[in-house]
Amino acid sequence: MFETDDFLVREYFRKTMGEDGLKIMKNVPEGEITESEIAELNDIKLTSVRKVLYKLYDNRMAVYRTERDDNSGWITYLWSFNCDNVKKMMDKESDDDLNILRKKLEYERSGEFYQCHCHCVLFEVAAEQDFWCEDCESKFEHFDNGGLIKELEEQIEGRKGENEKVGLRATER
Repeated sequence: MFETDDFLVREYFRKTMGEDGLKIMKNVPEGEITESEIAELNDIKLTSVRKVLYKLYDNRMAVYRTERDDNSGWITYLWSFNCDNVKKMMDKESDDDLNILRKKLEYERSGEFYQCHCHCVLFEVAAEQDFWCEDCESKFEHFDNGGLIKELEEQIEGRKGENEKVGLRATER
């Protein structure tokens, strides 16, 4: 059964799997269960149950095996759940978010920027255009992105601190 004591884990799960996903995970018994049993147990449409199950499967939180009925030929999917992967999913998403912030920071540190009324470009691009923007017909002025760099650094450090508080790893890259 899914541990719902941890508020952050529960809310993360609700965000990624939806209300139906959270409801299903709260109520599934240990062992194997069919899609229709899950739908009946949770009073959720079978199509919604399948949608959640596929998301869980994609995130390695559910596995299934199939059985064929010898008389009818129908295939039955028997599902079982592994809730341990929620923290792994949270770690991966957190790492991905941190990497995006780090790449933005690296880009902002990479050069000198110039802006006009409609664009912000690197020095090389502004120089190629003789510091004149043909789109808005104004000149490119130097843009000090120090504030943006500081803000990105603070976001990265803040995210690392949040991760430590909730027990997620923050990888250094």
